[in-house]
Amino acid sequence: MFSTLAATSALLFALLYLLRRRQESFCITIRDAHLRVIRGQPPSNLLTHCHQMATDARSLKGTIRGMRRGSQVVLMCSRSIPASYRQDIHLFWQKQTYSHPKKSSK
Repeated sequence: MFSTLAATSALLFALLYLLRRRQESFCITIRDAHLRVIRGQPPSNLLTHCHQMATDARSLKGTIRGMRRGSQVVLMCSRSIPASYRQDIHLFWQKQTYSHPKKSSK
């Protein structure tokens, strides 16, 4: 009984993880003053903005993910990034008004 429940839980967790990853357009990690693109291709001006912010703060750590929501990309920042920096990133993103490029149908 327990092994069936554990296997079902693990399977559901894996499916949810894969679905979330599928919606992810890009992922950036920040460690101190260094940025690293884990997945996808974030816009270069977002990378520049985040790099400047991380250089100024010197001790930021966390992740920034671009998640597809319909035709737009919404940012999700980890809670390890202080609220004031998260707000700055979100305001910058809103000004840019990026949308995910649509796939061409061939």
